[in-house]
Amino acid sequence: MATVDTLDPFGAGLAVFFVLYGIIVLGSLVMFIVALVDIIKRPDWQWKLAGQEKDLWILLVILVNFLAIPALIYWFNIRRKLIVVERAAASGQYGPGHLTYSGWEPAPPQMPPPGWHPDPSGQHRLRWWDGTRWSEHTWDEGSESTTP
Repeated sequence: MATVDTLDPFGAGLAVFFVLYGIIVLGSLVMFIVALVDIIKRPDWQWKLAGQEKDLWILLVILVNFLAIPALIYWFNIRRKLIVVERAAASGQYGPGHLTYSGWEPAPPQMPPPGWHPDPSGQHRLRWWDGTRWSEHTWDEGSESTTP
């Protein structure tokens, strides 16, 4: 008499369940770590310009990370906003300046180099700019003068 080995359907289902459970737990752990590292490495100015709260997302990912849902929301929604801000700042859309941890800091206005420039008062053709202020020295068609 021949015997046929049959798989225990309950045992196979249990094995599949544990494999899927392991994948979900491992995936959640990996997403938790990846999102947390990305959140922490981004500077505060980026969060401020994107209108988001860095501390809130750190707490959400750490405390409420059930099935990595906050980490996934961060990765596919909030992170995109941060990347847009980062690219805009790098391309100069916020104007000349530089980024600091407290936010965007505009560059001071560029001053013209020292030399003869058109007189801002309009009384003379040219006036001497010393690099920080207008002097009393003026020039009109070949004659230099000093205005008292």
